Amino acid sequence: MSITRPSLTSEYASTTPLQVRIDTHARHSEHPDDPVAAVLAALALTGSEDLADIGCGDGRFLAQLAEQGHHGRLVGLDNSTAMVAAADTIPGIEGVLGDAQALPFADDEFDAVTARHMLYHVSDPYQALRELWRISRAGSRVAVSVNHPATCARTRQLVLDRAAERGLAPAVGMVNDVNSTTLPKMLSVVFGEVHIRQCDNALLFDTPEPVIRFAEAIFSFCGIDAASPHRSAILDAVTTDIHDWFTAHPGQCWRDPKGYIVATATVR
Repeated sequence: MSITRPSLTSEYASTTPLQVRIDTHARHSEHPDDPVAAVLAALALTGSEDLADIGCGDGRFLAQLAEQGHHGRLVGLDNSTAMVAAADTIPGIEGVLGDAQALPFADDEFDAVTARHMLYHVSDPYQALRELWRISRAGSRVAVSVNHPATCARTRQLVLDRAAERGLAPAVGMVNDVNSTTLPKMLSVVFGEVHIRQCDNALLFDTPEPVIRFAEAIFSFCGIDAASPHRSAILDAVTTDIHDWFTAHPGQCWRDPKGYIVATATVR
């Protein structure tokens, strides 16, 4: 039987899994947390900057800036046509299709550059960082956010175990080894001095259903493609596991530690 392997292209062909993950973190974090606010605090924007968000996803970060009255140029770049199309529908946002490792922008084009939760998806993260530096004007601030290495490991391991029973393993190339422990040194090699803000938290669920939705939203990263003939059986098994845990632990919450850093550098 031929098994379709997931890829970044297939994962981001639709905005739905990303939307589920974002909504899960927004609704079920143990402590209040706003990753967008964390990045904005690190940037200390005045509102007039020309800003590029690399790996913009559906554009919600830029949308918030536009809603707050930012009047500088706002550009969102992504290598997913679905994500660019979503970003491009937001008033005041310019969606651009492109590769973070070969940005389609001129040298010194932007006053601020962000790369939020995307650097672990590129094949050559150092090249992507050099591109962030290249498009930034002198004095610009660059903010990069990445997860802790074991973020949401509990739910991920549950899915991995059930996928392994069907002979599935994470696809090579979807996620590299850039994380909160490796990024600071990498960023300092390209930019020099780096400032780190660390955000530690956890997902906390008191009912099974949102855990199940979140688990399914990370299927691709665990090697389970949307077209896999095993997908339905794996989802059934994961669903049973999660329901069984809540039955065996009445009154308890499913807790899954997570966290990220925002690393900021100023271009000299």
